[in-house]
Amino acid sequence: MPNIVALHNPRGFTRMDNSLMEALATVDLPARELRVLMAIARQTIGYQLETKRLTADDIGKQTNLRRDVTSKAISHLLERRIIFRVGGSRGDIGIAPVREWSFFEEKQQRLTETKTSHSANIVSLRPSASETKTAHSLLYTKKEPLLTLSSKEINPPQEPVEPPKPDRKTPFGMAQLLADNPHNVPEQLLADWLTQRKAKRAAVTATVWATVNTELAKCAEAGITVDDAITEALNSGWQGFKASWVIKRLAESAPVSAPQSRHTGFADRNYTDGLIQREDGSYAI
Repeated sequence: MPNIVALHNPRGFTRMDNSLMEALATVDLPARELRVLMAIARQTIGYQLETKRLTADDIGKQTNLRRDVTSKAISHLLERRIIFRVGGSRGDIGIAPVREWSFFEEKQQRLTETKTSHSANIVSLRPSASETKTAHSLLYTKKEPLLTLSSKEINPPQEPVEPPKPDRKTPFGMAQLLADNPHNVPEQLLADWLTQRKAKRAAVTATVWATVNTELAKCAEAGITVDDAITEALNSGWQGFKASWVIKRLAESAPVSAPQSRHTGFADRNYTDGLIQREDGSYAI
């Protein structure tokens, strides 16, 4: 009885070229990359397709590998030109011709490989010695020639641009208020006014102080002293200062005098003038 396993068509099978089978038996690949390669072959050659859109999640489900491990395996297979991708990083994947495969990988001396990330230390097979690991991620495509550029040429380094520092404002405090005090506002009132401005998070600048001095001059024209004007502003809790506010507030708080009656002088009037006094003391006309 010949030692041949019969193929049952109802169960389905994958027909593979003999040269491809021999290449799979010869190529030096880690076990996880070989599993990924076989899954890609099953999804493409098994359905008589040259390429097929396969994601890392799709291949991970078939190989029982994590997504990150599958992605690294795909990148390594692309690096070795065992598979190819049409288009960008999300393009279709197919098995490259055996003549383009890189069957063996040369590694640098003193190069260690961990169990968690064996593909992190892949040595580039390209002749350029200036390439970095980031440049290895350029995908090999069957339809377009591979353009090898260093990462410095792709993303040239740029000097960090520092944001301009804001100009610091000249401090304006008690010394500046006393130096520019044309109305001789007492120092204590100035200190209270500064405290109130800070409590309301209102800035004190030369422009603000010049406006206050202008309003104090209007108060003086209205007969209101500087002390009364500033005190009224502090008591009212104003953030700003207007002479019209002070004049109105003082007018409202002034005592109202009672209106003088027109009916006056009754006590000084002689009501018996021109009358004749009777014997009983009364008066008659």
